Amino acid sequence: MLKFIVRLLLVGVAAFIFYTFGTTLFKTVWYRTSGTVVEGRVSGFLAGRNAPTVQSESTGVRKGKRKARRPVYRYPVSESSADSLDGRSNLATMFSFSQFDLNERVTVVFSPTQPEDSYIFSGQLLFTNLLVLLFGSFMLYMAWSGRG
Repeated sequence: MLKFIVRLLLVGVAAFIFYTFGTTLFKTVWYRTSGTVVEGRVSGFLAGRNAPTVQSESTGVRKGKRKARRPVYRYPVSESSADSLDGRSNLATMFSFSQFDLNERVTVVFSPTQPEDSYIFSGQLLFTNLLVLLFGSFMLYMAWSGRG
């Protein structure tokens, strides 16, 4: 019975990982191929977990360790428009030494019908998403095979 509960929990966590990080990865690649692509700039970094405030430092210290922060970016709604929106990345880079810099140019992708649903198209963020999805696949494999 305990094995069944552990397997069920592994499947549940894997499903959560696939939904959360898989949709982000899918939308980022989909918007890059069929959506609007503009150039934005990093305007700050999110600090804190529950009520994140925007900071100017790209890394922070949590429990004595340096942690990468998620970027906040400003991007135009279209190439010809003067209107701009702010976006918040839902994922930080894997390592603090590969973090974004303040005012760094980033490629922002979004749907033409929903410009507020935007994502940074960056190799380091896509790689981080892919690593988390591979971890979810491993959890699903452990639940299915009973090994690990």
